[in-house]
Amino acid sequence: MDYLNAKKDMMKISNYAGDRLDYVQGGGGNTSVKFDENFMAIKASGYTLKEVQEDKGYVLVDYQNIKNRYEDMTTKSNVDVEKESLAVNLDSVKLLEGMEKRRPSVEVGFHSFLPRCVVHTHSVYSNILCCSEEGEEKAEEIFKDSDLGYIFIPYINPGFALAFRIKEGVEKHEKQNGKQPDIIFMKNHGMITFSDDADTAVEIHEKANNLIGEFFKTPDFPVPEIERSEDGFVSRTDYIRDFIMNHHASEEYFDEKILYPDQLVYLGENLGKGILIDEKNGEIKYRIEGKQAQTVEETILGVAYIIDEIENAGLTLSTLCEEGVDFIRNWESEKYRASIVSKQTNK
Repeated sequence: MDYLNAKKDMMKISNYAGDRLDYVQGGGGNTSVKFDENFMAIKASGYTLKEVQEDKGYVLVDYQNIKNRYEDMTTKSNVDVEKESLAVNLDSVKLLEGMEKRRPSVEVGFHSFLPRCVVHTHSVYSNILCCSEEGEEKAEEIFKDSDLGYIFIPYINPGFALAFRIKEGVEKHEKQNGKQPDIIFMKNHGMITFSDDADTAVEIHEKANNLIGEFFKTPDFPVPEIERSEDGFVSRTDYIRDFIMNHHASEEYFDEKILYPDQLVYLGENLGKGILIDEKNGEIKYRIEGKQAQTVEETILGVAYIIDEIENAGLTLSTLCEEGVDFIRNWESEKYRASIVSKQTNK
């Protein structure tokens, strides 16, 4: 079967999101395109969206197998569903000729249940809603006069449970409105748009973010910059420096105000070790490799921007719950993703 057009669609939606640091930071976000009735391309864990090419950066999975075996797990008792679903995800990988063996994104489950083209990002604009207590209420104001339907899902740990909560939410919306939603907002996580057509999935994502940005009158997202130093790298992003000084933000600040899983994955154990913050002059030193330092810089910038805009809007910051933090810190899939980033260096 000729998969050429599907490969082009995968590259198109991936690069669209990956080229925007206000949509994804570091290796965040994921995309998928269903090639046919059985196989789906999904971003490979450890790759960034902007690195996805027609024959690189994603893996092919048997998504029907994933759907069927996930459904089967709901009928079982005394099963470690996260462990078993990871095994299902890995067992479902189908390698195309010449492609390297990689893990599919940890969120392959919900991609399997959605339409053909799926764009999932950690857009800083959507996360003004998703990381504030009043986000769902504000979403009603923003989208009431638009033609975009949406659902707002409470925080659920990534993986098996989230996949089914998304499936149920989409089905409920379709039953009530006669059609599927256009957007899924996930508390303390991000957003998803989807369509059977790649251009439409992108257009919905773009329109939704523009509406949010216009509502909150958000400023342009800053450009992150790091510079090599004698013992690693240093931040040269003025926005981050000013944020740190204005908020007296030490390493503990970013360890305590955790907005979403990627913040834990990319900052995590590096805070106070590989990441050193001077809250008096706003300087950040990175004693880690270049690509990892860039990922951390983008992550810190995203967190700072979201917190600033939530404060500017007079909203209440919502942080990740303790149970969610513990889950991410101990989740094998996220440890694997963090280890991939830590091994990557500037070459």
